[in-house]
Amino acid sequence: MKAECGYILLDVGGTQIKCAVADQTGQLFQKGPESFPALAKEESGIIFDNFAFLINEMKKMAGMSPIAGVAMAFPGPFDYVYGISLMKGLDKYDSIYGIPLVSQLKKRLDWLADIPFQFLHDVEAFAVGESWYGKAADKEKIICLCIGTGAGSAFVKTKRIQKEEKDGVPENGWLYNAPYRDGVIDDYLSVRGLAVLASEIYGSSISGKELYHRSRQGEEKALLTFQAFGDNLKDAMVPFLDRFKPDALVMGGQISKSFAFFGDGIRKECLDRNIEIFTEDDTSGLAMLGLFVSMKEGV
Repeated sequence: MKAECGYILLDVGGTQIKCAVADQTGQLFQKGPESFPALAKEESGIIFDNFAFLINEMKKMAGMSPIAGVAMAFPGPFDYVYGISLMKGLDKYDSIYGIPLVSQLKKRLDWLADIPFQFLHDVEAFAVGESWYGKAADKEKIICLCIGTGAGSAFVKTKRIQKEEKDGVPENGWLYNAPYRDGVIDDYLSVRGLAVLASEIYGSSISGKELYHRSRQGEEKALLTFQAFGDNLKDAMVPFLDRFKPDALVMGGQISKSFAFFGDGIRKECLDRNIEIFTEDDTSGLAMLGLFVSMKEGV
């Protein structure tokens, strides 16, 4: 009987790296992704050692199953074809700028010699996972928007990421750099955008987490802050909804967990356009599934 193959999956963030191993059907060998420190501010050798350690740990988790491939999701800027981080001045992974990952990992782990690698933008991994396994899996056209340190986006049609600038899709499917008000969307639909609003309303800085707790308690200023954030979300997204005409808008990322407090405006706009709107709490879990699909199906 042929042994079940395993796919090693890493969702690489600036603080944490989530890791999993999936079988040929996408089922995880463990209950859920394991989370480990990213060590993203360390020197290059430590970062590569950490990646190698995590990949090796996932191989152990797969037991006797042969490894069919390793797929890794990274935030940008990153060369996803050649597996090279281009992050600089972002307080994460500066030391590995311009160094090909695969050769460094194969130096450290002999068993990786003939193992294929695949790299995906982290939001694209989430979008692929969403289009195959998420709440919008039955929809043909989807916009995925993850709001956290920035506004990450992906446009999907028939379960494939759309990158070409046409039919309402911005270049690369990225809307973070689209002009909006006095800057670009990323300045407003992000942690720092929320912080600016909080400072204007409170006169001092308040974290998104604290705003969430205060909103749950019904505090007027917190609710007003989220309402202003929701106005920015609505105004920034309506042009993309009108041009791309998606069947669904899917919200992910840390700030989206507070969607109940800022989502009324965009929900109404979607309702008026017959667009379903969903929030996904487990963006990393769906990113894992997206990595699996991308590697196994060549999506």
